[in-house]
Amino acid sequence: MTGRTERRAGQGDGRAELRAATNDLAVVATRLATDWWEGAPTPGWRLLGEGMVQIEEGLTAMEPTARRTAWSMQPTLAFDPANHMNVVDRRTVARGIDLRLITSERTLHSHPLVTSELPHVRFGPAPSRFMLIDDVTAVVGGPLSEAGYSTAWLATRDDIVTLVRSVWGLAWPLSRPGNADGAEPPFTPRQCVVARRVVVGVKDASIARELGVSLRTVAGDIAHLMDVLGARTRAEVGLVLRGGSERRIETQHGPARPRVEGRPPGT
Repeated sequence: MTGRTERRAGQGDGRAELRAATNDLAVVATRLATDWWEGAPTPGWRLLGEGMVQIEEGLTAMEPTARRTAWSMQPTLAFDPANHMNVVDRRTVARGIDLRLITSERTLHSHPLVTSELPHVRFGPAPSRFMLIDDVTAVVGGPLSEAGYSTAWLATRDDIVTLVRSVWGLAWPLSRPGNADGAEPPFTPRQCVVARRVVVGVKDASIARELGVSLRTVAGDIAHLMDVLGARTRAEVGLVLRGGSERRIETQHGPARPRVEGRPPGT
């Protein structure tokens, strides 16, 4: 399967090759997941977690194993005040690991804090879901479980790792930094914490006590969040951070891809 991807190298701007490599990875991952569920031997391939809680626990447990690099691709990221993977990422960066992330432009609307909480983020084509650790181990998103939950699989086998490397190598040149060189993120770490507390309904006074700052400081942080997010009220800050519906995002920001003249939508 990698041969088909390699034969396409050099054609177009890399997007066709990226689609081919992504498809190859999905085909192999689906086959291995099916074999694993059916009890067939799958050397170098096992289930890491089913559902976001298990997957986050598995990734957190794997964090200390990275020695040089941890490169991730996520098609979209949604703001989730209960998700603390950004704390794990800060720990990874503090250890001197080269941490990289590519996600789609849609994440700017579904996770408005992404460039502040994950300042290493880049935006571009992100058609697959995986993490590549030290160029030798991969965590790959697989087919949904029977219960409808996302799955993540730990892979050390050469065929999967080679395909993941290929997808990453094709996507990276097509991506752009989330924060321009030298530019500060739109929100400070404290403002990100304030935003997370606002979303779950914590009162300003409680936020001030937790962070050890004045009520006026919290009010100023919320005012900054409102200004940058285009929210008119404190309550609307929470609505914007939650992302809203796909229909609302497309209405405000346009579809992800312009409609091609003469071609029906979605084709």
